Amino acid sequence: MNGEPPISCNLDCDINTCGSLCCRNCPVLTQDEVEKLISGVREEYGLELIQKRYFRRAKGEHGTYFAAKMIKGQCIFLDKEKRCRIYRCRPLLCRLYPVTDADFVDVRCPLVSGNKISGQVLDALRQRYAGEVDKRIRMEHTFRFED
Repeated sequence: MNGEPPISCNLDCDINTCGSLCCRNCPVLTQDEVEKLISGVREEYGLELIQKRYFRRAKGEHGTYFAAKMIKGQCIFLDKEKRCRIYRCRPLLCRLYPVTDADFVDVRCPLVSGNKISGQVLDALRQRYAGEVDKRIRMEHTFRFED
C-alpha cells in the first residue's frame, strides 16, 4: 500500500459522520507532485486533469507550489456523495490525514476524537510526514493563494 501504515485510517472512515472533514484541508503540492498526480489519475481513472482547472498557485517563502482548488470549502475532487474521485491517486498530504504537520493532528477528525485510531498509527503517520513530505513544503509557515 505505498508504504502506508498497517492500518489505513481512511478505509475506516465514515464520511457521514464527519462530512469528509479531511477534504477541507487544501493539499499543497510541488510541480513534480502535480505532474505525478495528473499522470496517475489519467492512468488509473482515465480522467484528464487540466492543471489550471484543478489547481491554483500557492506562493511560499521557499517557492511556488500548487494547491487543489476548493469549492464551497471542500476539495474539487469530491463528488456529490462527498467521496474522493481520485482516491487511489490522492496526494500524500491526503493519505496522511489526520496528521497535517509532523507536530499536528486534526483533533476534529472523529477517528482522533473518538480514540478510534491508535497512537502507534498516528506516530507512523507523523513519521511519514516528516520523511516523505517535500522539505520545502514542510519549511513553509504560510501560503499565499492565487486564482
